[in-house]
Amino acid sequence: MDTRRLEAFVKVVDLGSMSRAAKLLNIAQPALSQQIASLEVDFKRKLLDRSARGVRPTDAGRTLYRYAKSIQRQIDEARRTILDNQPELTGNITIGLAPLSSATLLATPLLMQVRERFPGIVLHIYDSFGIVLSEMMLKGSMDMAVLYGDRPVTGLDYKPLMREDFFLVAPHSMCSELPQSESVSAAEVAQFDLLLPYRESFLRQAVERACAEVGLRPRIVAEIHSQSALSSAIAAGMGATVLPMSIAKVLPNFDELCIRRIDAPAASLQMSLCISDNVALSDAAFAVYKILLEIIVKNWGQFDCSAGSNAVTTCAPTSPLGASKDEP
Repeated sequence: MDTRRLEAFVKVVDLGSMSRAAKLLNIAQPALSQQIASLEVDFKRKLLDRSARGVRPTDAGRTLYRYAKSIQRQIDEARRTILDNQPELTGNITIGLAPLSSATLLATPLLMQVRERFPGIVLHIYDSFGIVLSEMMLKGSMDMAVLYGDRPVTGLDYKPLMREDFFLVAPHSMCSELPQSESVSAAEVAQFDLLLPYRESFLRQAVERACAEVGLRPRIVAEIHSQSALSSAIAAGMGATVLPMSIAKVLPNFDELCIRRIDAPAASLQMSLCISDNVALSDAAFAVYKILLEIIVKNWGQFDCSAGSNAVTTCAPTSPLGASKDEP
């Protein structure tokens, strides 16, 4: 298959427009349309839906998109390896880490280990809000992610790691009327002015569910997506927030904060390691995956492969090829 047709298809999906893709690829739009049509003939499926709002992939198109992205990455890696004449692993590997979670603390040791063992691999790490990690995984734009959630998603494999508990984090002055305890109830959390991330974030949804379980709504006074801005706002007495303990501990004013575990069933979330269920990892991505597992085990403890376990799994794949659902 002519990989240029796959490149054209990926560009159309990324931009959501035939005309914009044609301009970027520097080809005539009729020629681009012919390339897409020939792909549809090859796969005997309609790959794109066209409407006044733009172009969107069909179900078959989304499947082809994931494979095309994987093929692109492998061709890029092969080109770099051959041109550089280097036997060691090279390539660009993209990793997602759930923002304001323990996962973000994996970034520095991962960067250090990959740099030490495989200097030819360049990591791209996403840990910001506004990016839906699972969607990037489904699109083939991301090699792996440590994120909240464990619900089965067609095309993705979730390895349960641990449950992350959430804590109320507030200036001491705001906790003066709370009873002396290591925890707070969801009802007590609902009485605070809260600074939380945007509504689509898993952390925000967990807070809203915990309050809803006691018939209340959280009193959110501002949406803040930056850890540094959040820390400054709390230090200024603007309100309280909800964070995992691992993130609360790295706030610069940690010693000046009142931190109480939220005693509510909804105030914890499962963290999982996510990879594609049907696209094999490249050699470089596989190497990074194994290092990531090593760091997770070192930081979060041993875990087994039993279904439904809340502990991290030590089941690392033995080969990047021929992966099954239970062994990526």
